Amino acid sequence: MDNKRAYKCTLKIFIVIYVITSIIGFYINYVNNDSTALFMGVVALITPWIIPGIFKLFKLTATDEIYIINLVFIYFASLIGSCFNGYSLPFFDKALHFSSGIFASLLAVILFCKIKKEKRINKIKDYYLFILFVNNTNLAIAMLWELYEYMMLILFNNDCINHYKTGVHDSMSDMICALIAGIIVLGLIHRYHKFGKNSFLLKLCENFYDQNY
Repeated sequence: MDNKRAYKCTLKIFIVIYVITSIIGFYINYVNNDSTALFMGVVALITPWIIPGIFKLFKLTATDEIYIINLVFIYFASLIGSCFNGYSLPFFDKALHFSSGIFASLLAVILFCKIKKEKRINKIKDYYLFILFVNNTNLAIAMLWELYEYMMLILFNNDCINHYKTGVHDSMSDMICALIAGIIVLGLIHRYHKFGKNSFLLKLCENFYDQNY
Protein backbone atom coordinates (compact mmCIF):
# COMPACT_ATOMS: atom_id res chain seq x y z
CA MET A 1 0.00 0.00 0.00
CA ASP A 2 1.46 3.37 -1.02
CA ASN A 3 1.48 6.42 1.24
CA LYS A 4 -1.53 8.04 -0.42
CA ARG A 5 -3.75 4.98 0.07
CA ALA A 6 -2.44 4.53 3.61
CA TYR A 7 -3.37 8.13 4.49
CA LYS A 8 -6.87 7.72 3.01
CA CYS A 9 -7.40 4.51 4.98
CA THR A 10 -6.13 6.15 8.17
CA LEU A 11 -8.45 9.12 7.65
CA LYS A 12 -11.47 6.83 7.26
CA ILE A 13 -10.56 4.95 10.45
CA PHE A 14 -10.24 8.21 12.40
CA ILE A 15 -13.60 9.41 11.07
CA VAL A 16 -15.24 6.20 12.34
CA ILE A 17 -13.54 6.59 15.72
CA TYR A 18 -14.72 10.20 15.91
CA VAL A 19 -18.33 9.27 15.12
CA ILE A 20 -18.39 6.38 17.60
CA THR A 21 -16.87 8.54 20.34
CA SER A 22 -19.47 11.25 19.63
CA ILE A 23 -22.31 8.75 19.99
CA ILE A 24 -20.87 7.48 23.28
CA GLY A 25 -20.52 11.05 24.50
CA PHE A 26 -24.13 11.91 23.65
CA TYR A 27 -25.35 8.80 25.45
CA ILE A 28 -23.29 9.37 28.61
CA ASN A 29 -24.18 13.05 28.85
CA TYR A 30 -27.85 12.35 28.16
CA VAL A 31 -27.96 9.77 30.94
CA ASN A 32 -26.18 12.19 33.28
CA ASN A 33 -28.53 14.99 32.19
CA ASP A 34 -25.54 17.22 31.39
CA SER A 35 -27.06 19.79 29.04
CA THR A 36 -23.81 21.75 28.66
CA ALA A 37 -21.86 18.67 27.55
CA LEU A 38 -24.70 17.72 25.20
CA PHE A 39 -24.53 21.16 23.58
CA MET A 40 -20.76 20.91 23.27
CA GLY A 41 -21.28 17.53 21.63
CA VAL A 42 -23.24 19.31 18.91
CA VAL A 43 -20.41 21.85 18.61
CA ALA A 44 -17.94 18.94 18.28
CA LEU A 45 -19.83 17.79 15.19
CA ILE A 46 -19.28 21.20 13.59
CA THR A 47 -15.67 22.00 14.50
CA PRO A 48 -14.04 19.34 12.26
CA TRP A 49 -15.44 21.22 9.26
CA ILE A 50 -13.76 24.55 10.06
CA ILE A 51 -10.41 23.77 8.41
CA PRO A 52 -11.99 22.14 5.32
CA GLY A 53 -14.24 25.20 5.10
CA ILE A 54 -11.23 27.54 5.15
CA PHE A 55 -9.55 25.60 2.36
CA LYS A 56 -12.76 25.62 0.32
CA LEU A 57 -13.06 29.37 0.89
CA PHE A 58 -9.61 29.87 -0.61
CA LYS A 59 -10.35 27.29 -3.34
CA LEU A 60 -7.59 24.97 -2.16
CA THR A 61 -7.37 21.18 -1.92
CA ALA A 62 -6.01 19.92 1.38
CA THR A 63 -3.95 16.74 1.59
CA ASP A 64 -5.13 13.72 3.55
CA GLU A 65 -2.30 14.34 6.03
CA ILE A 66 -3.74 17.75 6.85
CA TYR A 67 -7.23 16.31 7.28
CA ILE A 68 -5.87 13.63 9.61
CA ILE A 69 -4.03 16.16 11.77
CA ASN A 70 -7.10 18.39 11.84
CA LEU A 71 -9.38 15.53 12.90
CA VAL A 72 -7.02 14.25 15.60
CA PHE A 73 -6.61 17.75 17.03
CA ILE A 74 -10.37 18.44 17.05
CA TYR A 75 -10.98 14.99 18.54
CA PHE A 76 -9.06 15.98 21.65
CA ALA A 77 -9.73 19.73 21.68
CA SER A 78 -13.47 19.69 21.07
CA LEU A 79 -14.78 16.16 21.62
CA ILE A 80 -12.68 14.75 24.48
CA GLY A 81 -12.05 18.12 26.08
CA SER A 82 -15.63 19.39 26.14
CA CYS A 83 -17.76 16.23 26.14
CA PHE A 84 -15.63 13.97 28.35
CA ASN A 85 -14.27 16.59 30.76
CA GLY A 86 -10.78 16.31 29.31
CA TYR A 87 -9.91 19.86 30.29
CA SER A 88 -9.95 18.81 33.94
CA LEU A 89 -6.78 16.78 33.33
CA PRO A 90 -3.48 18.49 34.25
CA PHE A 91 -1.82 20.28 31.31
CA PHE A 92 -4.42 18.95 28.84
CA ASP A 93 -5.45 22.48 27.89
CA LYS A 94 -1.87 23.76 27.58
CA ALA A 95 -0.81 20.84 25.39
CA LEU A 96 -3.69 21.56 23.04
CA HIS A 97 -2.91 25.27 22.83
CA PHE A 98 0.73 24.42 22.14
CA SER A 99 -0.41 22.07 19.36
CA SER A 100 -2.75 24.74 17.99
CA GLY A 101 0.20 27.13 17.75
CA ILE A 102 2.04 24.64 15.56
CA PHE A 103 -0.95 24.00 13.31
CA ALA A 104 -1.88 27.69 13.05
CA SER A 105 1.69 28.52 12.03
CA LEU A 106 1.66 25.81 9.37
CA LEU A 107 -1.67 27.14 8.11
CA ALA A 108 -0.05 30.58 7.85
CA VAL A 109 2.82 29.09 5.82
CA ILE A 110 0.31 27.53 3.42
CA LEU A 111 -1.67 30.76 3.07
CA PHE A 112 1.45 32.85 2.45
CA CYS A 113 2.67 30.48 -0.27
CA LYS A 114 -0.82 30.60 -1.77
CA ILE A 115 -0.75 34.41 -1.84
CA LYS A 116 2.79 34.64 -3.21
CA LYS A 117 2.43 31.58 -5.45
CA GLU A 118 5.90 30.47 -4.41
CA LYS A 119 6.95 27.21 -2.80
CA ARG A 120 10.09 28.72 -1.30
CA ILE A 121 10.69 32.31 -0.24
CA ASN A 122 13.90 33.56 -1.88
CA LYS A 123 13.84 37.36 -1.61
CA ILE A 124 15.05 38.68 1.74
CA LYS A 125 12.24 41.26 1.97
CA ASP A 126 9.65 38.56 1.32
CA TYR A 127 11.31 36.36 3.93
CA TYR A 128 10.96 38.99 6.67
CA LEU A 129 7.35 39.60 5.65
CA PHE A 130 6.81 35.83 5.68
CA ILE A 131 8.13 35.54 9.25
CA LEU A 132 5.85 38.36 10.43
CA PHE A 133 2.86 36.85 8.62
CA VAL A 134 3.36 33.41 10.19
CA ASN A 135 3.86 34.81 13.69
CA ASN A 136 0.97 37.28 13.53
CA THR A 137 -1.45 34.76 12.01
CA ASN A 138 -0.64 32.30 14.78
CA LEU A 139 -1.26 34.93 17.46
CA ALA A 140 -4.46 36.11 15.75
CA ILE A 141 -5.86 32.58 15.72
CA ALA A 142 -4.90 32.14 19.40
CA MET A 143 -6.71 35.38 20.22
CA LEU A 144 -9.81 34.37 18.24
CA TRP A 145 -9.93 31.06 20.11
CA GLU A 146 -9.80 32.87 23.44
CA LEU A 147 -12.55 35.18 22.15
CA TYR A 148 -14.63 32.10 21.33
CA GLU A 149 -14.13 30.78 24.86
CA TYR A 150 -15.06 34.17 26.29
CA MET A 151 -18.27 34.24 24.24
CA MET A 152 -19.11 30.76 25.53
CA LEU A 153 -18.89 32.23 29.03
CA ILE A 154 -20.98 35.31 28.21
CA LEU A 155 -23.67 33.61 26.14
CA PHE A 156 -23.95 30.16 27.75
CA ASN A 157 -22.21 30.58 31.13
CA ASN A 158 -19.79 27.82 30.08
CA ASP A 159 -16.58 28.82 31.83
CA CYS A 160 -14.14 27.08 29.45
CA ILE A 161 -11.97 30.19 29.77
CA ASN A 162 -11.60 29.54 33.54
CA HIS A 163 -12.53 33.15 34.22
CA TYR A 164 -13.99 32.51 37.66
CA LYS A 165 -10.95 30.48 38.76
CA THR A 166 -7.98 32.31 37.26
CA GLY A 167 -9.16 35.60 35.77
CA VAL A 168 -6.96 36.44 32.77
CA HIS A 169 -4.21 33.97 33.72
CA ASP A 170 -5.67 31.05 31.77
CA SER A 171 -6.16 33.09 28.58
CA MET A 172 -2.69 34.61 28.74
CA SER A 173 -0.93 31.30 29.42
CA ASP A 174 -2.88 29.68 26.55
CA MET A 175 -1.71 32.35 24.12
CA ILE A 176 1.86 32.08 25.44
CA CYS A 177 1.79 28.32 24.71
CA ALA A 178 0.67 29.08 21.14
CA LEU A 179 3.40 31.72 20.84
CA ILE A 180 6.13 29.29 21.97
CA ALA A 181 4.90 26.69 19.47
CA GLY A 182 4.93 29.31 16.72
CA ILE A 183 8.50 30.28 17.56
CA ILE A 184 9.51 26.61 17.24
CA VAL A 185 7.93 26.45 13.78
CA LEU A 186 9.74 29.67 12.83
CA GLY A 187 12.96 28.04 14.01
CA LEU A 188 12.32 25.06 11.72
CA ILE A 189 11.60 27.45 8.86
CA HIS A 190 14.83 29.35 9.50
CA ARG A 191 16.83 26.11 9.63
CA TYR A 192 15.27 25.00 6.36
CA HIS A 193 15.94 28.26 4.53
CA LYS A 194 19.48 28.68 5.88
CA PHE A 195 20.77 25.09 5.99
CA GLY A 196 18.32 23.20 3.76
CA LYS A 197 17.29 20.88 6.62
CA ASN A 198 13.65 19.92 6.15
CA SER A 199 11.19 18.50 8.68
CA PHE A 200 7.96 16.50 8.62
CA LEU A 201 5.90 19.59 9.42
CA LEU A 202 7.33 21.67 6.58
CA LYS A 203 7.03 18.71 4.19
CA LEU A 204 3.28 18.85 4.86
CA CYS A 205 3.27 22.39 3.51
CA GLU A 206 5.36 21.39 0.49
CA ASN A 207 3.08 18.46 -0.31
CA PHE A 208 0.10 20.77 -0.08
CA TYR A 209 1.74 23.25 -2.46
CA ASP A 210 2.60 20.50 -4.95
CA GLN A 211 -0.99 19.26 -4.88
CA ASN A 212 -2.44 22.69 -5.59
CA TYR A 213 0.08 24.18 -8.04
